[in-house]
Amino acid sequence: MSKPHVLILAPFSKQSIDELSRRFNITHCSWLESMKLRDPDEMANMINHHNSTAVVIESDFIFEETLEQVESLKFIGICRSAINHVDVDSATRNNIAVVNSPARNARAVAEYVLSVMLNIARKTTAANNYVHSRMWKNPIDAYIQFRGTELNGKTFGLLGMGDIGKEIADLMNKIGMKIVAHDPYIETAPEYVTLTNINQLLACSDFLATVAPLNQETLGFLDRKRLSQMKKGSALITVSGVSIVDQTELLKFIESGYLSGAAIDVFDTHPVAPDSPLLSNDQLMLTPHIGGATDETIDRYSNMIATDLLLFLEKAKPINILNPEVLNHI
Repeated sequence: MSKPHVLILAPFSKQSIDELSRRFNITHCSWLESMKLRDPDEMANMINHHNSTAVVIESDFIFEETLEQVESLKFIGICRSAINHVDVDSATRNNIAVVNSPARNARAVAEYVLSVMLNIARKTTAANNYVHSRMWKNPIDAYIQFRGTELNGKTFGLLGMGDIGKEIADLMNKIGMKIVAHDPYIETAPEYVTLTNINQLLACSDFLATVAPLNQETLGFLDRKRLSQMKKGSALITVSGVSIVDQTELLKFIESGYLSGAAIDVFDTHPVAPDSPLLSNDQLMLTPHIGGATDETIDRYSNMIATDLLLFLEKAKPINILNPEVLNHI
């Protein structure tokens, strides 16, 4: 009997592909290699061409228009925490199991936050540019211009305490920082995290990271009033949508010296719009949405999806299934 087919359209670890290959025929065509995202009809044609039982995506989309055209599909794996790349309701109506990979990049984002915080605290990028531009003429000036601050004993604030927030808190606690957090949707946190209100969070944080999702509730949340409540000399790091912050006001607080710096990884557009005012100030550290971009993130979600797919094949409940009700109909 021929093995069922799996269509993998995401970057995926060789180890997980080898593991799945024992039970499935695999077609692997990462969107990062093809540099192409499929429209609904193309996606349906690919699934139908291979008579695929399962499809694995990261940046592609699978909506109702595709699901109405396929009959073989029984499983969709999403290589990310967010589930907006798949019409889960339509998949459920069509008795297709959907799994995701929560926290697959939490460690990567936590280490990114640490890296930019160290850069702000020790001014390493500016110091590197200072040397390379041959401005280092006097051995004493650099000790004044690039004198930094140590992180041990400083207060790290988190706006949001989901999976990524918890991983960041764990890492910062291990380097000796005090951790405070504000998240109205949680009641408990690790013992080393002090939950507080937004006013206290802003007032006491030496470094503040926004990890809350960008939505209607958080859009523009850090406005002029709240930015003015931040501790003088503190720094802001955003690893969720930048529009949680009023960007015009943020620039004013940076330029005035009230805030010591900011790092931004997630923008309103990708790439950042060429006329963005954020590009006008080199005190802002801007990175091209690389917080989760590590080899280990790929290994982690590959293992999660492969594990759930093998469980599904054995008619067991996948660990990260989003619509378990379909299991009764498959």
